[in-house]
Amino acid sequence: MNMLFKITNALKVFLASGRSLRSLSEKGASVASTLILHNCRHYIPVLGAIIDVGANQGQFAIAANHFYPGAHIHSFEPLPEVYPILQHNTRRLNGISTYNMALGNSTGMLEFYSNTYSHASSALNVSALQKNMLPKTATSHRIEIPVQRLDDLRHKVIFTSPVLLKMDVQGFEKEVLKGAMASLQQIDYLLFETSFVHMYEGEPLFDEMHDFVKELGFEFIAPVGFLQSDKLQILQMDLLYKRKNI
Repeated sequence: MNMLFKITNALKVFLASGRSLRSLSEKGASVASTLILHNCRHYIPVLGAIIDVGANQGQFAIAANHFYPGAHIHSFEPLPEVYPILQHNTRRLNGISTYNMALGNSTGMLEFYSNTYSHASSALNVSALQKNMLPKTATSHRIEIPVQRLDDLRHKVIFTSPVLLKMDVQGFEKEVLKGAMASLQQIDYLLFETSFVHMYEGEPLFDEMHDFVKELGFEFIAPVGFLQSDKLQILQMDLLYKRKNI
């Protein structure tokens, strides 16, 4: 019953956003990303640029293009087998640039866990807790991927204000921010997923991330999405922050 309620509510928001049910069948279409961006739109009426870190197959980029058609989207996806899918799914979008790399706090190569369920791939290993709750995330193998700091890419990534930095990097968000200290002066909003339990080994949990982002000069706006267990425990939440004094 809970799942039926969530699906029905999601479809209502999908239709209210102006997207047709037919568009759900398009490659890369995502109800979850539509819900998150539908909620973001309440707080951010317009964006000039979106930095999409952890793009996967383009789910967020496709939804973002609908809600913010005037924004240039910079999508970063490191997995070599997923990146061509991202390119294919977003090929008809105007104003998108894609990059086959991770963002972090170093430049070079990064050891990475490529998960059979690609959404769960991360620079951090999946925790025993997550494997137990979500068995489809239990299998991964180590690879090496290219990584760069956002600060080193400012000659490529044009920060047209207002700018949203979205991060969905499975516990690696703090490292992305550490590599973007100079860039943050030009970033107006942060959107990232944070955990309340350890879904990945060594990931910073909500309290640590919230305090860290506040120290960087951002203030909390609202939660815009969440992940629940079958027992209705909130495991992760998508949080929206804005730079102070904007």
